[in-house]
Amino acid sequence: MASRKPHLASALRTLMLTGAVMVIMAWISPPSAYAGGPVVNTSLGEARGKVTAEGMSAFLGLPYAKPPLGKLRFAPPVPLTTWGGPIQADTFGPACPQPAIEPSAVMNSRISEDCLTLNVWTPAADSGKRPVMFWIHGGGYIWESSGDRIYNGARLAARGNVVVVSVEYRLGAFGFSHLGEEPGSGNAGVLDPVMALRWVREHIAAFGGDPGNVTIFGESAGSYSVTSILGMPEAKGLFQRAIGQSGGSSNVRRLDYATEATRLLFKNAGVNTVAELRALPWQDVIRAQEAVMKGTLLPEAIYGPVVDGVVFSEPPLRAIARGLSSNVPLLVGFTRDEGRWWMVETPVLRLPAVTPGVMSLAFPYVGRSIPRGKSIPQAELVYNWEYPGQVLFPNLQAISMTQDIMLRIPTLRHAEAQVAHKPNNVFVYRFDWEPPAPEYPLLDLGSPHGAELAFTLGNPEGWLELYGDKGIPTALRNQVMDAWIAFARTGNPNHGGMPTWRPYNLSDRPTMLFNHYWGRTTSKLSYDPDGKTRAFWKDRAFDGMDPPFLPEDLSGNALQFLP
Repeated sequence: MASRKPHLASALRTLMLTGAVMVIMAWISPPSAYAGGPVVNTSLGEARGKVTAEGMSAFLGLPYAKPPLGKLRFAPPVPLTTWGGPIQADTFGPACPQPAIEPSAVMNSRISEDCLTLNVWTPAADSGKRPVMFWIHGGGYIWESSGDRIYNGARLAARGNVVVVSVEYRLGAFGFSHLGEEPGSGNAGVLDPVMALRWVREHIAAFGGDPGNVTIFGESAGSYSVTSILGMPEAKGLFQRAIGQSGGSSNVRRLDYATEATRLLFKNAGVNTVAELRALPWQDVIRAQEAVMKGTLLPEAIYGPVVDGVVFSEPPLRAIARGLSSNVPLLVGFTRDEGRWWMVETPVLRLPAVTPGVMSLAFPYVGRSIPRGKSIPQAELVYNWEYPGQVLFPNLQAISMTQDIMLRIPTLRHAEAQVAHKPNNVFVYRFDWEPPAPEYPLLDLGSPHGAELAFTLGNPEGWLELYGDKGIPTALRNQVMDAWIAFARTGNPNHGGMPTWRPYNLSDRPTMLFNHYWGRTTSKLSYDPDGKTRAFWKDRAFDGMDPPFLPEDLSGNALQFLP
């Protein structure tokens, strides 16, 4: 025993000297990037995040699937088994390949085919078992990125004490090119979020979330994805609630339409085989995709999930109507003037000469959507009766009809299908507040597509051309955010800061109208708003098959009919 004392004393002196050196080095050297930052350990490895201005722990750019490169280009996602070491998760991952778009620098500055990442914002990486809100961004299945400022999840996480997750998924030709010999290839862009939901189920508890209380929500193409996932047998059980903002049941494609889109991609890329297409740089694939897009008035109509007999054996709406997601409470809605944003993207739509008849020639899907036994002149009479202020503006009438065909009525079809199974847990809204849109003072945009985004996630500075630099009405923002948070917690959006929101039904169709003017919030419950125009379309399913998108919609020069 006595013989060990000198060795023990020497060890103690060494330990004290080492500690002193470490203290001095910490004092004279800058702290590491992770000093005091949040760290989470998962079965994939360690994730090292950052703290946001709101006090949330953010873990950004976390890979959830293998890079979709080489033979995995166009293929369904493949799960990861390891990150191969600690992940520095303080920066968003790159956007998936897409055409250039303005004004977002985020979506143009960092683009890579190795893009399958997700982001997590949490109040604390503890055992809190908070509700999880899983966001799928929009962009017509062609553009955008979860890294865009408008989609930052920190404020929603902070306000609701929830965990917010957003996902990067493959777009355009990379996500939705149907390759007949490769099962699932035309649906990679919706299989990606499903893979990310599996990641959430396995790992979100380490970030303070409850894998048994997950709400999927999204806007535009993100909302179409929500509907598709609700109708996908493979996704059943991965989430418990769903919110769809401006996108419903119709954005799925027949096999012949998807096949034609792929044929045109091959043609414009100058290749004959899938192997040759996979060998091209992603930039060349995007150039070929852009050539396909030039043949249609609405490029957002080209890409979408495919009823391929593998991932989808039937349109998602039909699966929902059969009760595939009968246990999932649903909240869906749209903005009052969805289509007026198209006047920004396609200036020709500002011309009074673009009548409903001209629109149906330039975009044949519009004419094909007219119910059997009815006509475009009859539709014009109904829309003039419902919206007399548009009588002198045929282009606005044409836009109203088209937005109903593409967005409003398909959203209602989704609600109607789910009501049969969840009569007390389906809620419908319309967002009426009109953003100032300072960059477009001469356009009457009303409440256009995307107007509610800052009220969902709380980031108006992410879209200054729509919201301006004066912010948004705080009371309305809080009302909407709290409704979404309440729904994520309980399946019911009602809370103390708003009028009573009755569940949707097919008799009086209760609909919450969100609005704010003259300095006060004026949201109210309405019953079957715009009922005359809704009823005009009652004989159309809007399930992606009826009315259909046809191959000739892609290969014809639709723009020749425009003035």
